[in-house]
Amino acid sequence: MKTVVRAFSLTAHAKLNLRLEVGPIVGSLHQVVSVVAALDLADELHFSASSSGLQVACQGLDLDERDNLAWRAVRALDPEPLDVRITIEKRIPTQAGLGGGSTDAAAALRGVGVILGQNGVKLARERIEQAALRTGSDVPALLVPGLRVVSGVGDVVVNRACNAPPWGVVLLQPDAVSPTRRAYELLDAAGVPHELGPKAMDSAEAMCAAFAGADLKGVLGLLHNDFSDVIERELPAVGKIRARLRAAGAAGTILCGSGSCVAGLFESHAHAREGLGRMALAEAEWACVTGFCCD
Repeated sequence: MKTVVRAFSLTAHAKLNLRLEVGPIVGSLHQVVSVVAALDLADELHFSASSSGLQVACQGLDLDERDNLAWRAVRALDPEPLDVRITIEKRIPTQAGLGGGSTDAAAALRGVGVILGQNGVKLARERIEQAALRTGSDVPALLVPGLRVVSGVGDVVVNRACNAPPWGVVLLQPDAVSPTRRAYELLDAAGVPHELGPKAMDSAEAMCAAFAGADLKGVLGLLHNDFSDVIERELPAVGKIRARLRAAGAAGTILCGSGSCVAGLFESHAHAREGLGRMALAEAEWACVTGFCCD
């Protein structure tokens, strides 16, 4: 029976790693312990019927369909043939460490689940999670909304219920990108990956408690990213951006994932907008003001 596709849209939120510790390789993937928060900044995925199987188009991005993580995610799910078109309205920059491709992939998996559900087919949660991990180690975490603790090789994701704190975030990406594969190569070459014992998980839980309690001072004291030093050596512009954000009034800064974007945390959205207004941006730099969400 032909699958009926009724048009709808899903939001795919960017992520910010408030803590990111990297451990040894297991199989082909590194172990991690990370605290991941959702940002208001988001892509939109529009689902509609297609005339010839799965089609994925990404507005404003020159990317071959089969290189798109959303396309790969649906193929990894291996559903019955679907005549569905996914149009991605991009707002999250690529190779920035904000999970732009991974969050699109997670939303694509959720969307296919919705379509199949409308046609009387229920997908097991385990099947979606397995397809997510086959697509990329960040994708399972982005199936879960809000604040999350991520461990294992990215496959163990636990939601921490909370209200979003009122802080503002300035995101600033230099005229440089940081491919994830290269970032991990730099990390391995520097000998940074370390055993992730109880201390790493204790620090993650402390970060969650501070975030849930809107304790900005507590969060700032726990901000950490194992990629920071190697990425700043590889891309000196990243270190300069952190200094510029602090000079503009950021209470604290952190590299976004494996880079190259940097996040500056401010006490409020108004302070964040004022801070960005004080910064002179180069033509090829990208910046925005956003905040956290727990939906």
